[in-house]
Amino acid sequence: MSTTVDREEIRRELTQDELREQLRIPVLRTVVLDGRELSEPCQHCGHWEHQHEKAVPVAWPLVADVEPDPAALRTAVRTVGLLVDVLAQRRAAKQLAELAEPMVLRYIAAVRPLRGGNNGGARLLRVHPAQPHEGAVEVAALVRLGGRFRALAASFTPAESGQWVCRTVRIL
Repeated sequence: MSTTVDREEIRRELTQDELREQLRIPVLRTVVLDGRELSEPCQHCGHWEHQHEKAVPVAWPLVADVEPDPAALRTAVRTVGLLVDVLAQRRAAKQLAELAEPMVLRYIAAVRPLRGGNNGGARLLRVHPAQPHEGAVEVAALVRLGGRFRALAASFTPAESGQWVCRTVRIL
């Protein structure tokens, strides 16, 4: 390699492999393991030849998405709103005895938001319910407690009576 460099070579951008060669760094190889063998792209064009033919067939049936239960999601959102009312001391915790576990009510009663002023109390700002599977509903919410924004996470499962009950709640 000569020490003089042609101006045209300087203007041309180097590929990653050419730069690695000049810096004496090993050239990286891109390979794909399709379950049986390693495949490499074409060295000239980079095309992955017949990758769709080498795909491994699925050996198990695909799982269908859960169809969310609108009644369960409404109950969860309503219960979270009532829990925030208990936090703000606008509602007695006893009123939620059928909708939440006693442990949840004790947790909510232990949290005391600052009262008064524009930023006092507790206020529910956003609610995002989800049903990951048929036997559970999870709720993520944004709550303002005493002027500070907090995340509230709650999980619901159906009781023996079929009514959805809040089993756990955490304020982060």
